[in-house]
Amino acid sequence: MNLPLLSVENLSVSLDAGAASVPLVRNVSFSIDRGETLCLVGESGCGKSLTALAIIGLLNREVMQVSSGRILFEGRDLISLGAGEMRRLRGDRIAIVFQEPMTSLNPVQRIGRQIAEVIVEHRGVSEADALKQVLRLLDLVRIPDAARRAQEFPHQLSGGMRQRVMIAMALALQPALLIADEPTTALDVTIQAQVLTLIDDLRREFDTSVLLITHDLGVVAEMADRVVVLYAGSVAEQADVDDLFDRPVHPYTRGLLGAIRQLNSGSRDRLAEIPGNVPNPVSLDAGCAFRKRCASAMPICHSERPPLQGDGLHRSACWLAKVGEEVMA
Repeated sequence: MNLPLLSVENLSVSLDAGAASVPLVRNVSFSIDRGETLCLVGESGCGKSLTALAIIGLLNREVMQVSSGRILFEGRDLISLGAGEMRRLRGDRIAIVFQEPMTSLNPVQRIGRQIAEVIVEHRGVSEADALKQVLRLLDLVRIPDAARRAQEFPHQLSGGMRQRVMIAMALALQPALLIADEPTTALDVTIQAQVLTLIDDLRREFDTSVLLITHDLGVVAEMADRVVVLYAGSVAEQADVDDLFDRPVHPYTRGLLGAIRQLNSGSRDRLAEIPGNVPNPVSLDAGCAFRKRCASAMPICHSERPPLQGDGLHRSACWLAKVGEEVMA
């Protein structure tokens, strides 16, 4: 039996708040197979980006730390690696595309040299040889007139072009895992579709696994093989994408799906909404984190946090998922 490319096991990330330690991510577990796309879904503040930063080793260790769990990548526990080993792995075997490319690209360095730097750093080739590879990469991500664009600065490119540059940089060394953290949020819908199609095409071409972070369930339906729904730093539900859309169990998942506008419905009603906000991690107690926003909350929800349970690949952290009259009483 083939092992997953990435296996996150009971990952917890805590914030050092002086005298106390505040859990921000709690016992998150999932795996990604080779060539698979897994989507992490949830509102802002649910722990999606923190989970990704923990995987790639970019947490601010002065204030945050992995407090428990393992992150197994190609059989190695990333948490146990030293800074030097992680640096060699990052950009080579694991790469990341952030939400806003202008915070990642150097504004005073030409595009071509920025991509070439990754190749020089990890492969030890000359800058001249690396720049030749840059042109091939820019063609690969469908940037026209690659030779001219390589000589331009980030501000001379459109938002969609800059994001393509980030994808080219991330895929320069053909990593086994690509993490894409809200890669299309700042783009208009047409460019969003082009960028997502590009990521999926490159995934198929290079057999790259993708961890896609998003709050857009339309993107999930288009891109995902499997989905992990996060809420307040914990897994609320996980399933194959078709199963999740066909029979969502957790009230939070149902709320997210209910907020999607159906273009062919003809309805002019307001979009459905989930009342309230994601709770402050400091205020979380032993009960279900979603109970104050949930119309189906029961007495047990106020006193006990539900375990992740279910059949096969479809699991939900909700007491409604437990079959038994004693729970519903």
